[in-house]
Amino acid sequence: MNGTILPELTDEMKSQIKKVVKYHYGFEPKDEKIEKIDSYLRNHYLTLHDQRIIRELAADDAQEDLLKNIEQLGSLEFEKIWLEKIIFKYLTLAKMCFVAGIPTGTICLCRTAIESGLREKLAEKIAGDEFGTGSEVSDAKFRKLKELRGELLPNLIKLSHENKIIDKSFFDELFKEFEYKNHGRKILDKFIHGDIIWIVDFLYSKGEDIRVVGAQSKIEEYKIISDSKDYQIALNILKASYKLAEALYYKK
Repeated sequence: MNGTILPELTDEMKSQIKKVVKYHYGFEPKDEKIEKIDSYLRNHYLTLHDQRIIRELAADDAQEDLLKNIEQLGSLEFEKIWLEKIIFKYLTLAKMCFVAGIPTGTICLCRTAIESGLREKLAEKIAGDEFGTGSEVSDAKFRKLKELRGELLPNLIKLSHENKIIDKSFFDELFKEFEYKNHGRKILDKFIHGDIIWIVDFLYSKGEDIRVVGAQSKIEEYKIISDSKDYQIALNILKASYKLAEALYYKK
């Protein structure tokens, strides 16, 4: 790309930026700081634009099957579900992280999406079973959501199976891409907790032939290796999370 389509910052634009920052974040940035960040973002946009396109294409492909439900439900019903259910809030943020080049953020947000999505669906199902469609359902759902707030992923999966929301075999299939000693879901925990030893062992267990030349120490080598497959793993987890969301709210 030659040149830029972005207009140069004017004094008026910088003044507006200062007002917004002051209002929302409580401090007023200096002109030099604004200009420095502006310069960095322009260069970043120009030099990495093609990589952003690639990540956008990959992220769009990950949700393609889910979006096919628009044809069956109609756009209004599809968007109503998308906007109301908490799982889609976190999946949207997870996709944004992937496109922005923050794959570990994608993995962490997918974990949040899965847990929060299962909690909400369980609360809806249990409240609905108890009260049908009466006026008490909304309050009952909130009470059940409070009861479930301490439950973590393993038990949420168990409860979802017991309440006939999602069969446990569905989760086994969902995460088989990450099979590791029969605990594929662990990858969500290990990335959140930054367990680079487990991550490297996982990559090697999958037959990855990753070699690092010039590392100054074993820990540096493991850090490099653990970072090497972030995008691939993040994209696969994003795909799996979209499949779960589809199963919870779009597939009957």
